[in-house]
Amino acid sequence: MNPYEVLAISHGATPRDIVQAAAMALREKKYSAWEIAEARKQLMDPEARIILDFVHYIDIEPLIKPGKGNDSTDPIIILTDGSKELERLTIFDSQT
Repeated sequence: MNPYEVLAISHGATPRDIVQAAAMALREKKYSAWEIAEARKQLMDPEARIILDFVHYIDIEPLIKPGKGNDSTDPIIILTDGSKELERLTIFDSQT
């Protein structure tokens, strides 16, 4: 669960923005109250937020899907047709 996505806020959101976003998310009912509360709790805790920003939620979606500037033959990350498995990258195999 990405708390930034649950609350629809940016990484630079202030504590006030977080509280307002949590209230808005509860009204929209896109996520459960538990998920919204957990996202708010994580983002309001300064230590947890630093860890979240460092460890989690790198958006790799643009790298996975071909198109929009990403050639499907580009060896960054390639998805096999229709499946969720990533193909093994061999770009570094020939380097020693």
